[in-house]
Amino acid sequence: MKVSVEIITGTFIDTDVSEDATVKELKEKIAAEVKLPVTRLILVIGDEDKRRMVMEDQDETRLRDLEVREWSHMYLFFKHPDLVSEEEKRSKGGGEDDDPTEEVSSDAESKRSEEEKINGEEEDDKEIKSEEEEEGRDEKVKDEEEKEENGEKANDDGVKEERRESEEGDNKEET
Repeated sequence: MKVSVEIITGTFIDTDVSEDATVKELKEKIAAEVKLPVTRLILVIGDEDKRRMVMEDQDETRLRDLEVREWSHMYLFFKHPDLVSEEEKRSKGGGEDDDPTEEVSSDAESKRSEEEKINGEEEDDKEIKSEEEEEGRDEKVKDEEEKEENGEKANDDGVKEERRESEEGDNKEET
């Protein structure tokens, strides 16, 4: 019988399987097509009313027992490779002491606290820089205010215009 499997990307795989095929046999055909291991494949079967995920313990179940018929439409999802390797470790006799979730959590937690420290230090540095810039601006403003109070204006070259004007005035008087 032919079945249509839709991958999450929207791609369709139409494949032929026997009437007595198992879920595992269908997954093996699909795995060869998508070039992924069978352990990463997740099948969702059924009509809109009764869609359900086919669990791994159902791999030996016949498709017809799951009400898969000619041209049945299924959906295919993929497990993340890290998830598959963690499941394999657990199934090969990893005890409760070897809980990989614990390791991942503590690793993630330590990375998070390191990032927070780094980000906190960066924020402190930014605050210090902005305070220094603000102090520099304040000093500049004070200097300019003092000069204005004294009747002086500084141009970009640092030459006081008032002095230049008076010097020019002195030169005019001499001629």
